[in-house]
Amino acid sequence: MQGAGAVTVLALIFLALLVGTFVIKMGTQYTQFLTVRSIMQDVATQTGAADKSERELWREIDRRFQINSVYDGIEEGDFSVTENGDGRRLHLEYEVRREFLGNVDVVARFSNSETLAP
Repeated sequence: MQGAGAVTVLALIFLALLVGTFVIKMGTQYTQFLTVRSIMQDVATQTGAADKSERELWREIDRRFQINSVYDGIEEGDFSVTENGDGRRLHLEYEVRREFLGNVDVVARFSNSETLAP
């Protein structure tokens, strides 16, 4: 029985490098989203959050973004506050586009909603 050929070994190395590149480029975006989600939960659970204006909520979120070094293209326009039967909800939806290889980009969309505390 013979071992793997040179072409097979090179293909596996190429595949490992491709996956590694993807993890390095996009992994930070997913960890950043976990931070953003945590910030949203903290702001939404503050007493009286439902009584604050969208602008006041954004200022609080933006201040926490600066403290936590979240600088990756999340803007005030990505947030919205909606009214429903359960109360007010803070919603975030944004996308991150990263160059992957050459002219190939990877796009990740993130979304989160939190109910604002009365």
